[in-house]
Amino acid sequence: MGLNQSDDLFMLQVRLFRLAQARWDKTVDECEQIFNEYQINEYIKTCYEFFHVQGDEADIIEIEEYLKTKGFSI
Repeated sequence: MGLNQSDDLFMLQVRLFRLAQARWDKTVDECEQIFNEYQINEYIKTCYEFFHVQGDEADIIEIEEYLKTKGFSI
């Protein structure tokens, strides 16, 4: 039995958090601060229909573009 949308969204958010942490070379606390300040989990939720059908690498690039529009650079 597959995951429901809520569970799938949670797993997507966790995967992207871990990918961002590794890609940006941040500690858990540093990455959590970025995710909270820029409401990245809400952004992932808003983009869920798009994000869940493409790969995590493409998703993290979209998140980085989102952060750039908010004035944040990695």
